[in-house]
Amino acid sequence: MKTHHEDAAMKTLTFENFPWRMVAVCNAVSLAIYAAGFYLMVRLGLAWGLLYVAYCAWVEWRILSRSCRHCYYFGRRCAFGRGRVCSWLFTKGSEETFRAKQVTWRDIAPDFLVSLIPLAAGIVLLIRSFSWIPLLAVAALVFLGSVGTGLVRRRIACRHCEQRERGCPAERLFAKAKEA
Repeated sequence: MKTHHEDAAMKTLTFENFPWRMVAVCNAVSLAIYAAGFYLMVRLGLAWGLLYVAYCAWVEWRILSRSCRHCYYFGRRCAFGRGRVCSWLFTKGSEETFRAKQVTWRDIAPDFLVSLIPLAAGIVLLIRSFSWIPLLAVAALVFLGSVGTGLVRRRIACRHCEQRERGCPAERLFAKAKEA
């Protein structure tokens, strides 16, 4: 089901459940970041690669437990499919609590570190001994972590998100950053 909301001069289409193709695109970008990050971390050693995977799992768990359980999409298919997954693991929280939450850059720093930690590792690897494949992984990580994530959020996830229309703490944080 689709809903229309009036924006300043245009209508915004939001989804009750995001189409599977949009979920696939959003998750493909995230999984590609995880894969490039894992590749770079495992080049430092298997333990580093496994620690990175554990860190990524912790970040996902954190998002599910702190945000998704309070979101409009709890039990539904959001742009990343997390709302449905979250309902399998947690009880529904309060959407009002979520809307009132104040998110800071410190709160979302762990999300950025998913790209920044392996990026630092990739730079170390390239300084130690140049190789084209790690360079391509670093380039992919930079592109996916900035342009890819930005496009997915701006063009798909946030653009068509019903929770954004109802009040999203992350959207407020990024709106403040645009104003500054």
